[in-house]
Amino acid sequence: MGVSKSRSLRGLDFINFTLADVRDGIGPFLGIYLLSSQHWNLKDIGLVTSIATFAGVVIQTPAGAFTDRFKNKKIIVGTASLLIGAGTLLILLKPGYTVVVASQVIVGIAATFIAPSIAAMTLGLVGYKKLEQRTGRNEMFNHSGNVTSAVISGLIGYYLGLQGIFIFTLLLSFASVFFLRFIDNEEIDYQLSRGSYSKDKAPGLKSSLNIISNRLFIVFTTCCVLYHFANAAMLPLAGQYIVSANKVDASVYMSACIVLAQLVMVPTAAWCSHKSTSGRKWLMLVCFAALPVRGLLYTLSPNPYFITSVQVLDGFSAGIFGVVSILIVADLTKGSGHFNLANGILITAVGLGASLSNVAGGYIANMFSFKYAFLFLSAVAALAFIICLLFMKETYEPDTQ
Repeated sequence: MGVSKSRSLRGLDFINFTLADVRDGIGPFLGIYLLSSQHWNLKDIGLVTSIATFAGVVIQTPAGAFTDRFKNKKIIVGTASLLIGAGTLLILLKPGYTVVVASQVIVGIAATFIAPSIAAMTLGLVGYKKLEQRTGRNEMFNHSGNVTSAVISGLIGYYLGLQGIFIFTLLLSFASVFFLRFIDNEEIDYQLSRGSYSKDKAPGLKSSLNIISNRLFIVFTTCCVLYHFANAAMLPLAGQYIVSANKVDASVYMSACIVLAQLVMVPTAAWCSHKSTSGRKWLMLVCFAALPVRGLLYTLSPNPYFITSVQVLDGFSAGIFGVVSILIVADLTKGSGHFNLANGILITAVGLGASLSNVAGGYIANMFSFKYAFLFLSAVAALAFIICLLFMKETYEPDTQ
């Protein structure tokens, strides 16, 4: 590997680290800011905070298709990062209802282009043979960035006020654009970046319908939808479970859960990238198996320290999913030229599953109890495991470029 390629890969490290916080805007701090500083009602806060997610789900598949076709992935990442920074700044300058809604639409749409573009640049830089190692490294820097930014944002909010978090997010978006200069666009193989063969081989493009109708892709997508349907509501419900049983402020424990999970994801991603060369399916089975165990453990006690400790399983499971899901999509779309389109379809599907999770989990908890909600979500997670075990085949082929 030449000095220039090493420089490009270091740039990819920095970008994954800084974009970890940028892609979600100010995330959960938006609701706190609108409630405490702008005195919004909870209904309006719930609406505007869901807009970014909905906009992202709607645009994710066409964003993947666009990423396949657009050659300069650096421009996509840089533009998306700046739009997120600008959308965040808009709220700080004029936090009216219309402006906040417009901002969340901008942030939601821009964020959808980041993940497929990072995956495309990665594949274009290292090829299939080194994709396992590089994807794990990407995830390590991403989770490290999440932990660092969460701690810094918390300190800024405590000592300087919530407005400082807006500025911090804007500065991170500028930093992401700065680090893009380390990546040499000429070193990103365009054909590889879209999941075709390299420029040294025949392109071999396939119809996008071949990807969508691929039986293994359908099976894998179904498993992922069930997994995220089961996963998305678990942590919010755990927080509400702590509050209802202990009558305490759960915000500190929720912050600890998030940070703990992200910390576990870092070594898990490294371990997973190493083990993925022995096969993908068994790793996904481990990922899917950890979720029903976590849900069942939540039913045992609402003790906040116990709930927090169980969150280790979330970090382990999510750490595996972040690496192996990308590798499986790369395996299934090899030579098709639709790597990012397939990623977009998968992310859209799991986004819909995750959005329904909170509705279903909250309804069951309200009608029956938190324990029944956790049992229901665990059953859905177990179904993902069973489908993967019975119908998913191994996708890894070691003799690839």
